[in-house]
Amino acid sequence: MNDEPLKSDVPEAPVSSATLPVAVSYGYDPVRDRDVLLRLLSVTASLAGLCIAALGFMEIGAPDANLRSYADEVIAVDAMLFVFCVYLILWALRTTVTARARNLALVVDIVFLFALTSMLIASGYIIFRVL
Repeated sequence: MNDEPLKSDVPEAPVSSATLPVAVSYGYDPVRDRDVLLRLLSVTASLAGLCIAALGFMEIGAPDANLRSYADEVIAVDAMLFVFCVYLILWALRTTVTARARNLALVVDIVFLFALTSMLIASGYIIFRVL
């Protein structure tokens, strides 16, 4: 058999940035964004549950108000932010307007990273207090 690739007799038109859709010319890929949002949905929901479980363990482990710290308030806010992310992700996945989906994905990224960073700081504070 012949191992050469098939060639078309029709020449390909040159592609310029003027002929590309606006979303492609700026490097925005809605399919990739949707895939990232779908993966982030389960992670965000799991982190919200983890924050709520951590609050319960902190209450059981240290029922005295003097032993509790501001870390439990930060973790409670993080749980609300993660649940808020879940709502934003679902909204972004259900919208049919590309610009709105792109803006919602950006807001999800910002809220998720803020909640994750503050959860990391609160966790470090809790570990520091235990040691």
